[in-house]
Amino acid sequence: MITMNKIQFGIIILIITAVGTLKSQSQYDVVVGSSFSPTISDAQVKINQKADINDTVLMNKMVDYNILPPVYRYSFQPEQINAPKVGRDQITRLYRNYIKFGLGNYWTPYLDFEANSLRSTKYACGVNVFHHSSWGKIKSYAPASFSDSRVKLYGQKFFKNYILEGNVGYNHLLSHCYGFQPDSVFGETYKGEDVKIKTKDIARNYHHAFAQIKYKSSADAQKHKFNQTYGVAYDFLTDNNKNTYEHQLALDVLMNKDVKIKNFTYMNFGGEIGMDYQHNRWQNTHLSDNWIINMNPHADLQYKEYYFKLGFDMAVSMESENKARFHFFPDIEARLAIVPNIFSIYAGFDGGIKHNSYLTTIDENPFLSNEIDLGLIKQKSRIYLGLQTDISRSLTIGAGASFAFYEGLPYFVPDTNQRFVYKDTTVNLLNTFNIIDDKSKVLNVHFDLNYRYKDVLTLGVNLDYNQYILSEDLIKAWYKPAFVTKFDAQYTLLKKFVFKLDFYISAFAYAPEFVGGNVKANPLSPIFDFDFGFEYLWSKRLSFFADLNNFPCQRNRIYFDYPNQRINVLVGVKYTFGGEAVSKKR
Repeated sequence: MITMNKIQFGIIILIITAVGTLKSQSQYDVVVGSSFSPTISDAQVKINQKADINDTVLMNKMVDYNILPPVYRYSFQPEQINAPKVGRDQITRLYRNYIKFGLGNYWTPYLDFEANSLRSTKYACGVNVFHHSSWGKIKSYAPASFSDSRVKLYGQKFFKNYILEGNVGYNHLLSHCYGFQPDSVFGETYKGEDVKIKTKDIARNYHHAFAQIKYKSSADAQKHKFNQTYGVAYDFLTDNNKNTYEHQLALDVLMNKDVKIKNFTYMNFGGEIGMDYQHNRWQNTHLSDNWIINMNPHADLQYKEYYFKLGFDMAVSMESENKARFHFFPDIEARLAIVPNIFSIYAGFDGGIKHNSYLTTIDENPFLSNEIDLGLIKQKSRIYLGLQTDISRSLTIGAGASFAFYEGLPYFVPDTNQRFVYKDTTVNLLNTFNIIDDKSKVLNVHFDLNYRYKDVLTLGVNLDYNQYILSEDLIKAWYKPAFVTKFDAQYTLLKKFVFKLDFYISAFAYAPEFVGGNVKANPLSPIFDFDFGFEYLWSKRLSFFADLNNFPCQRNRIYFDYPNQRINVLVGVKYTFGGEAVSKKR
């Protein structure tokens, strides 16, 4: 017991001694005379390190499992497939004959008849007969009736690689030079008398006979082969003066061939050789023969979106006194498809020479004198550029401009030499036209738009602006309008009713007016010609139509003192018949 107490007492003494020692030590400061600061450089790295614990005991646990695949129960019942209805292939039916007949005010009959052969792989042939005339009068003016009659026969013979075709026909045009007012012309001389001008005194009868034959490669033979075309054409024209006539003979040879060259999309080499002969005789004058012989080689190249045409036109002309003249014209064009098949731009440089024939002149103006001055129209050079956009299959837009230099460009002027004899008086009615030519520069700006929506709607717009820069010998470009607009539209409703609207507007044209010994430029009133048409489709073969022409009732004058009828109406019927039996195949 005493021993235990001694031990406890000793432990207490040691504890007190240790506490006292620690207390006494906190009263001293230890000063280290050095800048050394103890640090551990990789302390943070060691803190972030994971402890490696090596487990020396390896335990393998055996797992035993089974996968039972699910079983899906289903049943399939196929639907019955009905046999398709296979119709018979039906070829579009052709009809042998077509006729359009109408009758209008001013005693205006209209006839258009065609008869053609039916489907054949060996030949094709047909005939066309056309007549349109008017026997109406224009108040205060001389008789203004006209008649246009035509007949044409054509034929084609198909060979394996070539086609032989030809046509022959006859056209008769009757017009009256009514551009004067008898009361005004004869008023002073025959005052109070009813002056009547006989139609035969102012009539112009034009008789035109023609024939053409052509031998050419067929469409199947054109691809990557040597294509050839040989043509001969003849035209004969005479008027109501027995000793007046014109002969035209033209020969034409065209050749071209596609050539395959590496890296080129398309390459074609070819050319044209032609001869054009013209012989004119007036009632009192025999004109010299005119010849034009030309050769036009060219090469068409296309590399991806780039297209180039490189060529020239070399011509020899023989005019009066059989003097030969040599002409050379470039024939160059470049085209860039910015968006293939949608948007492209082009530019070119070319020229050419051609006859100003009696035949082409009466197509423009039939009120001609007994003798007119004919010659050659030489386009010395022309530079042009433009763009073409095919926005879709339905809409196309084009725009362009050109500047050309001409020699011998024809303009119509009243004939001041032709005299008219009435009883004992001789006067100049100024109702016929002659031609003067000039060295002219012509600037043309053109825009066109065409839109088609299925078989329901079609629209067409054409705008042209022309500026003529003339020599000092000519004051104005007589009867050449500066601004011309054409518009036509057609709309089909319910496949039964067809509505048509078209108009023609031209402005800023001048006519020469002779005052004493001077020539004055007389501005012509703008021409506004609006037409409306309606057609009712009774069936696929029969329809009825009505045309209302110049419905604003304008007194338009293309040539000075040559007014047209204010309004005219034409109603009639169209009919096709003589159809072939429809061929059907299974």
